[in-house]
Amino acid sequence: MKKSKGTIAKMLSPILVVVIVITGIVNLILPDRSTSPMENRSLQAFPSMNWNSFQNGDVFRELNSWYSDQFLGREKLIQLKYLVNKMAGTNKIDDVFLGKGTLIEDVSSVNQEQKERNLQAINAFCTSYEIPSYFMIAPNAVSVQSDRLPAFSTPLDQNQQIDEYYDGLDSSIQRIDVRSTLEEHKDEYLYYKTDHHWTSLGAFYSFQTMASAMGLGDVSKEDYDIYPVSDDFEGTLAGKTGSVFLKDQIDIYVPKNNSEYIVSDLTNVTTSRSIYSREALDTRDQYTVFMGGNAGRITIEMDNDSSRHLLLIKDSYANAMIQFLIPYYRTIDIIDPRYYFEDVSRLVNSQMITDILFLYNSNTLMQDTSIADCLVMPTQE
Repeated sequence: MKKSKGTIAKMLSPILVVVIVITGIVNLILPDRSTSPMENRSLQAFPSMNWNSFQNGDVFRELNSWYSDQFLGREKLIQLKYLVNKMAGTNKIDDVFLGKGTLIEDVSSVNQEQKERNLQAINAFCTSYEIPSYFMIAPNAVSVQSDRLPAFSTPLDQNQQIDEYYDGLDSSIQRIDVRSTLEEHKDEYLYYKTDHHWTSLGAFYSFQTMASAMGLGDVSKEDYDIYPVSDDFEGTLAGKTGSVFLKDQIDIYVPKNNSEYIVSDLTNVTTSRSIYSREALDTRDQYTVFMGGNAGRITIEMDNDSSRHLLLIKDSYANAMIQFLIPYYRTIDIIDPRYYFEDVSRLVNSQMITDILFLYNSNTLMQDTSIADCLVMPTQE
C-alpha cells in the first residue's frame, strides 16, 4: 500500500508542477484584476522590479501575494475549500464561525491603549458642550445569537467588553443599551447570514429603544412601508469564507410620514434626494444600498418643522439606522472618523447641533483607531 501511494505521488508531482507553471504563465499574460468582488477587497498587482525591492525582499513577498491573488480560478477554489471544510466538520475559517445556517463573525479583541485614548477624547468632546450626548454600542450576532454558533465555539465575552466601554464614558453621556431588546427578538432576522452587519429589522428594534431614550416618541412597524429590495445579497463573511448557497434579503423601511430631503455627500461632492443607492444593488456589496456606503461627512436636510439638529458619529452599522432618524430632525450631519479630517467642533457650532449620537458596532469600536484623532479639540493639538 505504501509503495502504491508513493508511486501515485511520484506521478502526480510533475503534473502539479506543470499546472502551477502553466497557471503562472497564464497569470502573466492575462491583465491583473484590481479587485475581488467576492472578497470585497483590492488584489495585489504585479510588483515593480527595482534594486531596492530585491535587496529588502519586498519583491518576493509581493510576487507571492500577486500569485495568490491573481491565481486563475481563485474564487472557485475558495468556494471549494469552504465546501471541503464544511464536510470535514470545520467550525471556523479565519475569524468567521460556520454557524447553524449562518456565518458569524468572531468577537474582536480590545485594542486597550487605543480604547483609552478614544474614551478620553469622547468624554472631553461631549463634556465641552451643553448638548445632550448619547452612545449606542450595537452587539454583534456572536453574542445575541450565540445559540447559532457551532459546537465547542469559545468566543471572547463581548458583553463584558461592552460593559467596560460603557463604564468608561462620562456620566453625562447617556448609554443606549439595546442588548436586552435584541435578546428578546434573537430568533428573528436581526443579522445577515452572510454579512457582519445587522439587518433593517435589527436596526429597527434598536431604534425603538433609541427613540425612547432620546425623546423621539413611540414607534412601530406600522409607521413604515417595508420594501424588500434584494434577495440575493452575499456579504463580507461570504467573501471571506467562500460560502455557497447562503443568501440574504435586504429590506428598506420608508417612514409613512416622510418629508422631502436632500442628501449632500461633502466628501465626494454629490447630492441626492434619497438615502438609498439603487446602483449598489447591482454590485457585490449590496449593503451600500444604505447611504451609498461610507463617507467622511454626509449632511441630510429635511423639509419638516423639527427644531432638532443631530450630529451622528458612526461606523457602517449606523447606515441602516439613518432611515429611521430622518423624520425627527431638521438636519443630520453624519461623520465617519475613518474618513473625516476637519474640525468637528467647528461643525457643532456652525450646524446648531442639538443632539450628539455615537453609534458603533462592538467589534469595530473595540479596534477603532480613528475616533480620538477625529475628536481632538484644537486647543489639544
